[in-house]
Amino acid sequence: MTSFHIRPFGLADIPAIDALYDWAWWPKRSRAGWAWLVEGPEGAARQAPAGWVAVRDGEVIAAIGNHAMTLVQGDKAFLAATGHSLVVRPDAKGVSRPLLKRFSEQPVFAAFTFNANALSSGHYRFYGMNPWPETQARVKYSWWVDPLALAAERLLWRLGQVQGFKGLREGNERFLSPRLWDPGLMTLEPAVHRVAPDEIDERFDRFWERLRAEGRLMTVRDRAALAWRFADPDLTLSPVLLAWTAWGEIAGYLLAYFAKQTEVDQPTLEIVDLIAVAEEETRAIPALLRSLLRSARALGAARVRLSQVNPRLEPLIAACPGARRHSAHAHAHVRFADPSARERAADWYATPFDGDYGFCIRPPPRVRLPGTAAA
Repeated sequence: MTSFHIRPFGLADIPAIDALYDWAWWPKRSRAGWAWLVEGPEGAARQAPAGWVAVRDGEVIAAIGNHAMTLVQGDKAFLAATGHSLVVRPDAKGVSRPLLKRFSEQPVFAAFTFNANALSSGHYRFYGMNPWPETQARVKYSWWVDPLALAAERLLWRLGQVQGFKGLREGNERFLSPRLWDPGLMTLEPAVHRVAPDEIDERFDRFWERLRAEGRLMTVRDRAALAWRFADPDLTLSPVLLAWTAWGEIAGYLLAYFAKQTEVDQPTLEIVDLIAVAEEETRAIPALLRSLLRSARALGAARVRLSQVNPRLEPLIAACPGARRHSAHAHAHVRFADPSARERAADWYATPFDGDYGFCIRPPPRVRLPGTAAA
């Protein structure tokens, strides 16, 4: 193969990245969306490259994304990074190796992915990235809130397999529920309420300070961090933010994104964060989950999914009605800077919020549905 070189990603690479993503059936980002992701909350992501590309004969043939974040424990802060969107052109076999090496060996507290697919899962060990947490690296949960809709989705995928996926992406977007744009009423439990984007205020700063005082290692979750998530210019629907209130203050929350991963998938609500102060966990976590599950179908979703499960919360999650526990390939892999970092990570309150789930989903596209005005 002709030689290639690795360099940091730049916004000028967007058209080439879009072509690679389209080939892989991945969602493409707008230029504004890439600029938002590169900037990060209050510029935090600029502490490391936004990714790397492999270039051969002037063309981008492979890429890996890199999103830096700050982990905090008490008064100590640590730079970490999640990899995302590793994609390699079919004629560039072997190029993923130097990209993964560049990602995994960057000087951070932890280089990780919580979203590895079955094909890539077995490769991360060659770069010092091991399944973590060991007891949960394979675990995901889902809830079927519209079984008939999911049966139709499965039937279409099986038909596509029989036909070699020929023409599966052609034609109209399938399974776009009108309820996405005209939702029904949510069924919320007492002490749970939905928070609108313009209501993300100083209450979340106070919640973050209470979390921080508990001494757990976690990603920053203050007002600015949450507001940045809602500012993604490529979102077509505002995420669902549910807050649990105790003593007149926010004591826990759930954050879920609307996703439609391909043209032939049903809409899903992806839980990206689920967290509460320690003294309220046993009450807040089940109430937040039940509120989302009871409301998901009215919001246009066919399933609810939680793709990174915190060991501390699993007993509460598993007890929610309809919970389906999945344990297949290891999707979570981490390389720690040194043994002391691994030891400190025993207190890491990791959720999908730390990974790429919030910015690598494909939002349901806004298209004209039969018998409706343009969305």
